[in-house]
Amino acid sequence: MSEPSVTLPACANWTPGSAPCEKLGNKVCTSCKLVVYCSADCQKAHWLEHKTYCKSPMSKDKWRPAWHCERRQPTWETDAAASNPHNAFRSGKYLWGNTPALDVLKLERNEGLDYADDIALLFAASGDLRHVVKTIADIPEGMTQQFRVTMNDLEFDVVARNVILLLLALTAQDSANTPSDIAEALIHVWYSASIPSSVLSLLQDRVKPLIVEQCSRIADKPPNAVLAKTWEFSAGQTLHLELKKSDWLRLREFCDVPDGMTPGNAAQIRTAVTLAPERADYRDRWYYKEASPSMRIAKQRFREDGLLLPFGHPRGAFDVPNPTLFSSSKSWVIGEQADPSAGWPTMDVKQTSSPAPGDWYGKLFFFLHKMLEKFLGRLKEIQVTFDLHNVDAKELPRNLEQGIYSRIEVANICDSEYLGIRNTLSLLSPLLQLPRHNPHATFITTFLNAVKEVAKKEDSDGETGDNKRITKYLPLQLSLSPSIHDPDLVRMWDARDSVADVDKHFERYMVCHGFKQISAGLNVEMKKVHTVVEKWPTRLKLQPGEKGDKDEFLMLLGSTFTATERHVEWRRVE
Repeated sequence: MSEPSVTLPACANWTPGSAPCEKLGNKVCTSCKLVVYCSADCQKAHWLEHKTYCKSPMSKDKWRPAWHCERRQPTWETDAAASNPHNAFRSGKYLWGNTPALDVLKLERNEGLDYADDIALLFAASGDLRHVVKTIADIPEGMTQQFRVTMNDLEFDVVARNVILLLLALTAQDSANTPSDIAEALIHVWYSASIPSSVLSLLQDRVKPLIVEQCSRIADKPPNAVLAKTWEFSAGQTLHLELKKSDWLRLREFCDVPDGMTPGNAAQIRTAVTLAPERADYRDRWYYKEASPSMRIAKQRFREDGLLLPFGHPRGAFDVPNPTLFSSSKSWVIGEQADPSAGWPTMDVKQTSSPAPGDWYGKLFFFLHKMLEKFLGRLKEIQVTFDLHNVDAKELPRNLEQGIYSRIEVANICDSEYLGIRNTLSLLSPLLQLPRHNPHATFITTFLNAVKEVAKKEDSDGETGDNKRITKYLPLQLSLSPSIHDPDLVRMWDARDSVADVDKHFERYMVCHGFKQISAGLNVEMKKVHTVVEKWPTRLKLQPGEKGDKDEFLMLLGSTFTATERHVEWRRVE
């Protein structure tokens, strides 16, 4: 790749349109801790540019939202759209994860390192690739059996991007590019709004021809015909994809920047959502919850340019709109709160080493780069087949073999507003292995809305949160005559889920939705002890007063997680 590797700590002395300093940075800006420089001279030379971030009002501990400083009601009190949870800003396609990535196998603590049978995994409503990447990256060395990974999602854009990322990863085995280069390219195709021309060349030289060949082969087929293609790769891996003919033609477009789209109008399209003026109070509300001023600045910068890069890394090479995020629609289809870090464990990212310790997206980049390098390494060594579908999860039993899957992960289609738990288990649990074939076979459900559903029914204020417990983490700094719009009170309101009695609420949810009766009627049972995933993956682990408790709380509060996300493991009963 022609541009400097992002894995090296670049000196932050660069400005748009000028040549960057080519030396490596090792001197941290002690004020914001967001960037590094190669020398004091470069730091001084760059000050006029850097101070717009380093000394911005948001960089101050005493920063307050505009509605408070201007002594007015925030717009969510007066905005008609605020009462609609599905307004155009909040809605959007889920092209990035919204729960932390899972290793759905955990082989060592389940089947064990001596297990030799083939293993099949089903991600019935997969979302992005995070669970697949995490699971494959964590497969122990020395496993020689065949791994079959079946992925399905109803959203075509999700499936298309997963196919492109997998094809890019699988063709890397025959490439002159290093695993580090490919990991970097995968990060930008996955998450960055703009990519370097060298990454676009990878897509067009290595991925697009595979799709174009299939489109040529099916040219005379009817538009709604479902057609399959299996690609084989040098190390023995395969990727099988089934799509309608019309969707094969759409897939081809995901490797090309839409006609007439320039970096400038792509940025306008994106920031019309991410920096919409009418949503400024909402953004201030979110920024006020952040764990540190540097986090506020980093997240504002990501809203501005949409590049998953260390804060000080030169941006000049990222001048091509990412075709997988814009595709033919010429619109920004991701919701305004979507963030790359929402698919990964917050504290794991925070603890990642970075040259600039306050640089959140730098930490995330290095975390992902290490994960993807590991994924690429395991991909070369294990025998794996990928099988991708783009159908409603309800159709999967007609397409897949029963009783063969060691793990089935269904995301939150089990939430009551989607399929619900009874329908989910009734449709998909027969695909899971029986205990006599694999006593460790596990069906994983995720409930994102269960706790809130119960809380809204049972509590007069719609939620439950312990204000006394919150103040142990968030000391109040109220004015003499605080209003309900005081930022500290708003932040306390937003923090209620973090300390709520979620166990009590979920117990009531299980009773309301008849989990025991469902278990008996469908010959499945909840696992009393989880052996694959945490029950509450985002809940606070430290008690008030324990070392690091406030840091953990603030990281949760500033994230897109709520602490109410709940996994439930099931197994079949014979």
